[in-house]
Amino acid sequence: MPATGLTPRDLLLVAVGGAVGASVRWGLIETTAGPGGGPAGPVLLANLVGCGLLGVLMGATRGGAVGRTARLLIGAGFCGGLTTFSTFAVEVAAALRDGDSGGAVGYVLLSVAGGLAFFLLGRAIGGRSRPAPDPESATGAPC
Repeated sequence: MPATGLTPRDLLLVAVGGAVGASVRWGLIETTAGPGGGPAGPVLLANLVGCGLLGVLMGATRGGAVGRTARLLIGAGFCGGLTTFSTFAVEVAAALRDGDSGGAVGYVLLSVAGGLAFFLLGRAIGGRSRPAPDPESATGAPC
């Protein structure tokens, strides 16, 4: 058994659930994205549905109605593959439940601002890594 306490069966459950969740998200984006529009609407929908489903699952887990197999297959696997946001929502909700509203707000701000900052930094670095255009080829001069 790996040091994490996960068995090969556990890892397979997460992998299968993740593959299905990611496939559903891809299908949702492909079938609902408007012409010329980005996938923001469908991804938002996937994130909201995934968060709701994970909330139902976590609530059912607290009541004892859902076991480890379902948590791994549906929670970590399917919801993790469907969304890029569900775990974030669970962690913020847990901080709020534990009375750590400052931590929850800080986590939200750090996640959103940090995500945007890393995206912008990556885009800037990626933009600089393109080769400079050859000035001779732009004028039609032979190389």
